[in-house]
Amino acid sequence: MGHVCDEALEHGVRVIGVLPRFMKGFEHPRLTECIWTDRMSERKDAMREGTTLAIALPGGIGTLDEVAETYCLAKLGRYPGRVIIFNMDGFYDPFKLQLDLYVERGMMDVASRALVHFPQTVQELEALL
Repeated sequence: MGHVCDEALEHGVRVIGVLPRFMKGFEHPRLTECIWTDRMSERKDAMREGTTLAIALPGGIGTLDEVAETYCLAKLGRYPGRVIIFNMDGFYDPFKLQLDLYVERGMMDVASRALVHFPQTVQELEALL
């Protein structure tokens, strides 16, 4: 996320970090603003608050947790925004296949599966925006 933050700042974009207090010292030094929370669950709520779009870039287990929860909330009608998972170089292919398996096995309906998009290129991502 540091590289994304740096690029955004270089282009004049306001960058807001949301971190739990126990991660003090891990924040990017050039953030425009930093919002501190007490718990990771509060962090995820704060990141979604007031948004209409959630985009996940390739990341670690924390990113997977955040996007899975946001997708689940969208499926349950508790997140009004769209969910996009940028599948650069096939990074999220296993997750996409798992969701497709849920549909195949009757554990998820097609409409719920359609709530999340997996663009593989910047052009495909831009077309969804």
